[in-house]
Amino acid sequence: MTKKTATWQYTLREIIIVIIGISIAFSMNKCSDNVKDNNLREEYLINLKSDIEADKALLEKNIEAIDKKLKVCSEIIPVLNSEKDQDMRLMNNVFTIVKYENFSPKSITYRTLINSGDLKLIDDFKLKTAIQQHYSNYDELFDVYARHTSLIKDYLGNYLINYADYDQMQNGKAPFLNEIKLKNIVRALLTQYDDKKAATEDGISSCNMLIEEIDAALD
Repeated sequence: MTKKTATWQYTLREIIIVIIGISIAFSMNKCSDNVKDNNLREEYLINLKSDIEADKALLEKNIEAIDKKLKVCSEIIPVLNSEKDQDMRLMNNVFTIVKYENFSPKSITYRTLINSGDLKLIDDFKLKTAIQQHYSNYDELFDVYARHTSLIKDYLGNYLINYADYDQMQNGKAPFLNEIKLKNIVRALLTQYDDKKAATEDGISSCNMLIEEIDAALD
């Protein structure tokens, strides 16, 4: 073997060793990145599930309150514009339905997923679609809640300011002057509460379905 040949073989071995070393390092880095991505993905899903469970709990609480308001509205309607003398119980019932239920979802984790571009870490197409659909469903829920809030503020609130004589309360009587108008408002609210309850139930169902999808992905 000539000196030139030996030098060439040595150089070739060195090149091969370097290539193998680079390949190993690249594979290790890629494996490390995959582990980091999987850990980050799992952390996102755990936090997302926690957010949705909190949303579900709030929606369930709203259902309870809405059921009570439906009952109160049903009790108010037969009494208004009837021959019965109105007492303070009527006023208490009316002021009960003035309070309205809000819904402010915990969406920090979802917004972070979207804004950071980390939604790509969730490579399960079905799960990714379910997440996006769930938060899209909230938009419809917000619309129903907004219509109910507007009805309370613009109609019932206006009535309580302009169509009530609160001096009547000194005599133990309800202060409402135009009972037909109030009755119509309460009837509208009764319908709106039905819509609000249905939308809230849909929101709870959406939460349940997404929680199931996340649980399956975490198993």
